[in-house]
Amino acid sequence: MKKQHLYLLALTIIISCSKASNPKELFLKHYQKGSIIEKVECKGSSDQTYCLYMPSGYDITKSLPVIYAFDPHGDGHLPVALLKDIAEKYNYVIIGSNNCRNGLSSDDLNYSLSQLLNDTKNKLAIDTNRIFLTGFSGGARIACALAQSIAGAKGVIACSAGFQPLNAAPPFTFIGISSSGDMNYLEMKKLDNTLQKFNADNYFMLFEGKHEWCPKFVLEEAITMLEIKAMNDKTIAVNKSVVDGYLTNNLLKAKQLKESNQTDSLYKAYNILKRTIKSIDKLTDIAKLKTLLTEIEQKPDLQRYINELNALEIYESMKQQEFMAAFENKQDLWWNAELKRLDTDANDKNGLKSNQAKRLKGYISLSCYSYSNRALQTQNWKYAALFTHIYQKVDPENPDCYYALASLYANTNQKEKAVVSLQSAIKLGFSNKNKLQNDPILNPLHGMPEFEKLLN
Repeated sequence: MKKQHLYLLALTIIISCSKASNPKELFLKHYQKGSIIEKVECKGSSDQTYCLYMPSGYDITKSLPVIYAFDPHGDGHLPVALLKDIAEKYNYVIIGSNNCRNGLSSDDLNYSLSQLLNDTKNKLAIDTNRIFLTGFSGGARIACALAQSIAGAKGVIACSAGFQPLNAAPPFTFIGISSSGDMNYLEMKKLDNTLQKFNADNYFMLFEGKHEWCPKFVLEEAITMLEIKAMNDKTIAVNKSVVDGYLTNNLLKAKQLKESNQTDSLYKAYNILKRTIKSIDKLTDIAKLKTLLTEIEQKPDLQRYINELNALEIYESMKQQEFMAAFENKQDLWWNAELKRLDTDANDKNGLKSNQAKRLKGYISLSCYSYSNRALQTQNWKYAALFTHIYQKVDPENPDCYYALASLYANTNQKEKAVVSLQSAIKLGFSNKNKLQNDPILNPLHGMPEFEKLLN
């Protein structure tokens, strides 16, 4: 009896240890479902963290689809907060990286991505055959690159930046999103046209705004489209209420836009109807959608609008090339005239012309950001001065501009001006204290009482 008792005791201990050592179960004991978890540390790499949302229906015995989200500044909370409600509705796990961001070397980025993927797959019950990725700007480029390199990637929602297709349709659904005033609008539009030529499963969504994360309702529609795609592929069962709800909502939006009798509203309705038809064509009756689309397509105002839009996009592409060349050989007078014209056009009552001017100003700003940083890193102070000078003219409210100016001044014996520029950057929203402390380009300022005061 004693031997039997000891055997049962040992078996109980083994079973208990086995259960306790399940990392998914252990993780769930320490973290709450249905609320945003700001910071989860990767095992063995406490400097690598991510923001997490596990839906209320999360269960470690059931693998759930996952969305990895990337913000260009490494703010994992921002996209997780945007996606939380739709994740709750469809039972998705949302993971926002706190480390993957603009400016990382390839080695550092690959390290952060590998830590993120390994840790989340170890701790969370996620379906590795239903991986989705999203990001904004530089974060969208990370999402696209990762989708091209891992198995199980089924879809990408890329806001304001894309990827270079390799002469073939990608093996995942691609939803490109841009605002009408985004400097990367033209890139996203060209990518959509290219993917259409490859017969890719791709969509292009447009919203009113600037270079920013798209609104919550746009992301919610994009994820609904991914759910419907899974139904089309028979990965999940057809959910009639989801399909019918998507059809009804978009049909109502298109009708309201058509009735407003505004040309830009007709164009919005036209795009809504096209993507809705493409999404649900095989799942339900789309006769009403097609009838409304035909009515809108026959309106002369819509065709004139599309023709004007196409002409302006050709002009915009030409101006981008002109500005790129002008960085090398144009002086202040030329830049002053061009920027004055863009300011005038940005206030034009013609929405298409106004949006184009805003995009071109954003394009110059982004180019200045890239070129000035490259010049600073290579200690080419002459070119750094040129690019920061133009940068300040085109985008005087951008904190990155004043950080670049401070970096230039710190290394050209103008330390007092460097501190003043950093003060301007902070007033405009710069808040990365770690960068101020550890960026080697600001080393000449260390020890200055004014600089130390900024840090505090």
